[in-house]
Amino acid sequence: MNTTQKPLKRSIILFMLGFLTTLCVLFSIITYQTFTTAIYRSYNKRMIDIVNYVYSHIDIEDLSTCVETGVETEKFIKLITFMDSIMEDFDIHYLYIVKPVLDGDRKGMMNIISADTAEGRATDPDGYYLGYILYDVYEEKDLYVYQDALDKNTISFCKNFTTWGYDYTISKPLINSKGEHFALLCVDIEVEDVQLAIRTYTVLCIILILILGIAFSILFIIWANRSITEPIGRLEKSVSAFAKSSHSQTDPNLLIYNDPHIHSKNEVESLSEAIGQMTEDMRTYASNILEAQVQVEDMKNQVNYMDTVAYQDALTHVKNKAWYDNVAMRVDQDIDSGTAEFGILMVDLNNLKKINDTYGHEHGNDYIFGACHKLCVVYEHSPVFRIGGDEFVVLLEKSDYENRDSLLSQIKEVFADTAVDEHRSPWRRYSAAIGMAIYDKNTDRCINDVFKRADSIMYQDKVASKAARE
Repeated sequence: MNTTQKPLKRSIILFMLGFLTTLCVLFSIITYQTFTTAIYRSYNKRMIDIVNYVYSHIDIEDLSTCVETGVETEKFIKLITFMDSIMEDFDIHYLYIVKPVLDGDRKGMMNIISADTAEGRATDPDGYYLGYILYDVYEEKDLYVYQDALDKNTISFCKNFTTWGYDYTISKPLINSKGEHFALLCVDIEVEDVQLAIRTYTVLCIILILILGIAFSILFIIWANRSITEPIGRLEKSVSAFAKSSHSQTDPNLLIYNDPHIHSKNEVESLSEAIGQMTEDMRTYASNILEAQVQVEDMKNQVNYMDTVAYQDALTHVKNKAWYDNVAMRVDQDIDSGTAEFGILMVDLNNLKKINDTYGHEHGNDYIFGACHKLCVVYEHSPVFRIGGDEFVVLLEKSDYENRDSLLSQIKEVFADTAVDEHRSPWRRYSAAIGMAIYDKNTDRCINDVFKRADSIMYQDKVASKAARE
């Protein structure tokens, strides 16, 4: 690569760049900060008015009961309609009520109400229902920001980034008569909308500054045209053409750079040669990366497919008997090491044969899937396994183990309620026999001992339920 024979006059470049840069930076900072403060103050007032208006239409005790039970009331449904109307009437990004879920290994955000426009619900419904927990949508640090806002007694402001975009959020805690902070009412506006207004105003100011700077730069541009502007223009065309042709290009052999043949004998010529060398290096590097990527993707697809086929139940999407056997080996190792603390919940669905015989196997599958979903909702922190056609196992550890009695009462109540609900289709009236057994280090030598006791208790429950029906 040739060395520069005619260096640019540093004093002129520094003067022009310094002059324009100082004007742009100084006035941009002043304009940006002033307008940012004013516009955020305006948005804050508007969002506070919206939050307080929505809050005034909420029956706190009724909503608290809905969150606790997971059952939508008439007032709850009216609140959804009201919040949807707010979405229609005000220019906001999102309006919703949520609750951070920070217990257990997986942390997420529980949806309570997610408002939407009529068009949105008709064309692209989000499918979020009361009690639905969103995982991998919010970063953990953002979940704790929401939790901090929930713990407060005042309105909070924050910026957060999710899969739905970068939003400016105002939130107000909902507190029931017991003093429990049970949910968070939030209004979002897109940060981009705010920043667009700020940028637009700032850019206009910069343009005015540039016009003044250009007037002082005309003499410099005339002098620099031959040594800088024209060579850089040719270089820019070559680089732009290369960038355009290489965008989303999967064949490295088509990454072709047309040398502009610049001979200005200054830094532009050196830059042109450096870019030419860089494009050659990029072509070689891209070839190596694509080859490695193909190999990695093939391996990943094979592993994912094998894992899905081997360990996931095709109907319910919970883990199958093969995965239960793997987990059982891990639990047996915990038993051997003296660190085991767990319980086994056995669930055997009632009336499956009757559903299949009366309404067909398609509705029988609906019955299995729906009952499994109820089980997964209650035991959200525990692995659920389908080990037979109508048999499920839940491994109770950690928080679900500690709350095992209340969860057992809850799942029994869920199945009892659906079983007698005449408003449901027959294949949605879920009923099950349930048995739970807890590991006893003094008597149990392996997980199978606990499994057998749970199975026996479940069988007794099934016999008792049959006797009750008779």
